[in-house]
Amino acid sequence: MGQEITVRHIGDDEAAIVASLAVDAFAEYAAAMSPDAWSAFAREIASVGSGPSDDEILVAQRNGDIVGTLVSYTHWEGAQTDACNIRMIAVAPAHRGAGIAKALLTDAIDRCRRAGKSRVVMAINAEMGPGRSLCERLGFERYPAMDHMPAPGIHVQGYQLLL
Repeated sequence: MGQEITVRHIGDDEAAIVASLAVDAFAEYAAAMSPDAWSAFAREIASVGSGPSDDEILVAQRNGDIVGTLVSYTHWEGAQTDACNIRMIAVAPAHRGAGIAKALLTDAIDRCRRAGKSRVVMAINAEMGPGRSLCERLGFERYPAMDHMPAPGIHVQGYQLLL
Protein backbone atom coordinates (compact mmCIF):
# COMPACT_ATOMS: atom_id res chain seq x y z
CA MET A 1 0.00 0.00 0.00
CA GLY A 2 2.82 2.40 -0.76
CA GLN A 3 0.87 4.55 -3.21
CA GLU A 4 1.14 8.31 -2.95
CA ILE A 5 -1.52 10.18 -0.98
CA THR A 6 -2.86 13.39 -2.50
CA VAL A 7 -4.78 15.86 -0.33
CA ARG A 8 -7.10 18.28 -2.08
CA HIS A 9 -10.43 20.10 -1.76
CA ILE A 10 -13.58 18.08 -2.25
CA GLY A 11 -14.92 18.14 -5.81
CA ASP A 12 -18.37 19.50 -6.62
CA ASP A 13 -19.74 16.01 -7.31
CA GLU A 14 -18.04 14.16 -4.42
CA ALA A 15 -20.24 15.01 -1.41
CA ALA A 16 -22.11 11.68 -1.49
CA ILE A 17 -18.84 9.72 -1.69
CA VAL A 18 -17.38 11.63 1.23
CA ALA A 19 -20.56 11.29 3.31
CA SER A 20 -20.65 7.52 2.78
CA LEU A 21 -16.95 7.20 3.61
CA ALA A 22 -17.40 9.21 6.82
CA VAL A 23 -20.38 7.18 8.03
CA ASP A 24 -18.52 3.91 7.28
CA ALA A 25 -15.39 5.18 9.03
CA PHE A 26 -17.25 6.05 12.23
CA ALA A 27 -19.65 3.06 12.23
CA GLU A 28 -17.42 1.08 14.61
CA TYR A 29 -18.27 3.61 17.34
CA ALA A 30 -22.04 3.13 16.98
CA ALA A 31 -22.08 0.37 19.61
CA ALA A 32 -20.68 2.78 22.20
CA MET A 33 -23.53 5.25 21.58
CA SER A 34 -27.21 5.12 22.27
CA PRO A 35 -29.24 4.48 19.09
CA ASP A 36 -30.52 8.07 19.16
CA ALA A 37 -27.01 9.49 19.61
CA TRP A 38 -25.62 7.36 16.75
CA SER A 39 -28.52 8.34 14.50
CA ALA A 40 -27.95 12.04 15.16
CA PHE A 41 -24.19 11.69 14.72
CA ALA A 42 -24.56 9.71 11.48
CA ARG A 43 -26.96 12.34 10.09
CA GLU A 44 -24.49 15.09 11.00
CA ILE A 45 -21.50 13.45 9.35
CA ALA A 46 -23.54 12.36 6.32
CA SER A 47 -24.50 15.98 5.69
CA VAL A 48 -20.90 17.06 5.03
CA GLY A 49 -20.66 19.10 1.88
CA SER A 50 -24.41 19.26 1.40
CA GLY A 51 -24.80 23.00 1.64
CA PRO A 52 -23.04 26.33 1.75
CA SER A 53 -20.88 26.96 4.78
CA ASP A 54 -17.53 28.37 5.76
CA ASP A 55 -15.98 24.95 6.14
CA GLU A 56 -13.14 23.61 4.05
CA ILE A 57 -13.59 19.95 3.16
CA LEU A 58 -10.43 18.11 2.27
CA VAL A 59 -10.16 14.65 0.81
CA ALA A 60 -7.26 12.24 0.63
CA GLN A 61 -6.97 10.39 -2.63
CA ARG A 62 -4.90 7.30 -3.30
CA ASN A 63 -4.72 5.47 -6.58
CA GLY A 64 -7.72 7.43 -7.89
CA ASP A 65 -9.96 6.63 -4.91
CA ILE A 66 -11.09 8.93 -2.10
CA VAL A 67 -9.90 7.18 1.06
CA GLY A 68 -10.19 9.89 3.71
CA THR A 69 -11.67 13.25 4.58
CA LEU A 70 -11.38 16.09 7.06
CA VAL A 71 -13.33 19.28 7.69
CA SER A 72 -11.62 22.50 8.76
CA TYR A 73 -13.41 25.61 9.96
CA THR A 74 -11.15 28.62 9.53
CA HIS A 75 -13.88 30.96 10.75
CA TRP A 76 -15.45 28.55 13.23
CA GLU A 77 -18.18 30.30 15.17
CA GLY A 78 -17.29 28.72 18.51
CA ALA A 79 -13.55 29.37 18.37
CA GLN A 80 -11.66 32.50 19.05
CA THR A 81 -10.62 34.34 15.90
CA ASP A 82 -7.05 33.08 16.27
CA ALA A 83 -8.04 29.42 15.79
CA CYS A 84 -9.07 26.89 13.16
CA ASN A 85 -11.31 24.03 14.24
CA ILE A 86 -10.67 20.65 12.65
CA ARG A 87 -13.45 18.10 12.68
CA MET A 88 -14.38 14.75 11.29
CA ILE A 89 -11.11 13.15 10.34
CA ALA A 90 -12.35 9.98 8.66
CA VAL A 91 -10.39 7.25 6.90
CA ALA A 92 -11.94 4.32 5.05
CA PRO A 93 -11.42 1.24 7.25
CA ALA A 94 -9.52 -0.65 4.52
CA HIS A 95 -6.96 2.17 4.30
CA ARG A 96 -6.21 2.74 7.98
CA GLY A 97 -2.63 2.63 9.19
CA ALA A 98 -1.27 3.96 5.88
CA GLY A 99 -0.74 7.59 6.90
CA ILE A 100 -4.00 8.94 5.44
CA ALA A 101 -5.17 10.74 8.60
CA LYS A 102 -1.68 12.14 9.19
CA ALA A 103 -1.52 13.48 5.61
CA LEU A 104 -4.96 15.11 5.98
CA LEU A 105 -4.22 16.61 9.38
CA THR A 106 -0.77 17.88 8.38
CA ASP A 107 -2.21 19.53 5.28
CA ALA A 108 -5.04 21.13 7.29
CA ILE A 109 -2.58 22.45 9.89
CA ASP A 110 -0.50 24.01 7.11
CA ARG A 111 -3.63 25.65 5.67
CA CYS A 112 -4.54 27.07 9.09
CA ARG A 113 -1.02 28.44 9.48
CA ARG A 114 -1.20 30.08 6.01
CA ALA A 115 -4.57 31.60 7.00
CA GLY A 116 -2.75 33.43 9.80
CA LYS A 117 -4.16 31.40 12.68
CA SER A 118 -2.07 30.92 15.81
CA ARG A 119 -3.61 27.62 16.89
CA VAL A 120 -5.68 24.65 15.79
CA VAL A 121 -8.36 23.16 18.02
CA MET A 122 -10.11 19.81 17.86
CA ALA A 123 -12.67 17.87 19.89
CA ILE A 124 -12.15 14.10 19.86
CA ASN A 125 -14.51 11.45 21.19
CA ALA A 126 -12.88 9.79 24.20
CA GLU A 127 -13.44 6.39 22.53
CA MET A 128 -11.30 7.31 19.51
CA GLY A 129 -7.87 6.32 20.77
CA PRO A 130 -6.08 6.30 17.40
CA GLY A 131 -7.23 9.87 16.70
CA ARG A 132 -6.01 11.09 20.07
CA SER A 133 -2.68 9.31 19.61
CA LEU A 134 -2.14 10.89 16.19
CA CYS A 135 -2.93 14.36 17.49
CA GLU A 136 -0.57 13.94 20.41
CA ARG A 137 2.22 12.73 18.07
CA LEU A 138 1.71 15.89 15.99
CA GLY A 139 2.06 18.11 19.07
CA PHE A 140 -1.56 18.69 20.10
CA GLU A 141 -2.10 19.04 23.84
CA ARG A 142 -5.22 18.57 25.93
CA TYR A 143 -7.46 21.64 25.97
CA PRO A 144 -10.11 20.94 28.63
CA ALA A 145 -11.99 24.17 27.82
CA MET A 146 -13.45 22.30 24.81
CA ASP A 147 -14.47 19.15 26.71
CA HIS A 148 -18.20 18.45 26.44
CA MET A 149 -20.90 15.81 26.12
CA PRO A 150 -22.80 16.30 22.84
CA ALA A 151 -25.14 13.43 23.72
CA PRO A 152 -25.71 11.23 26.78
CA GLY A 153 -22.73 8.93 27.25
CA ILE A 154 -20.60 10.63 24.58
CA HIS A 155 -17.53 12.28 26.10
CA VAL A 156 -15.54 14.59 23.85
CA GLN A 157 -12.11 15.88 24.78
CA GLY A 158 -10.59 19.13 23.53
CA TYR A 159 -7.11 19.40 22.05
CA GLN A 160 -5.13 22.32 20.70
CA LEU A 161 -1.93 22.87 18.76
CA LEU A 162 -0.14 26.19 19.03
CA LEU A 163 1.23 27.21 15.65
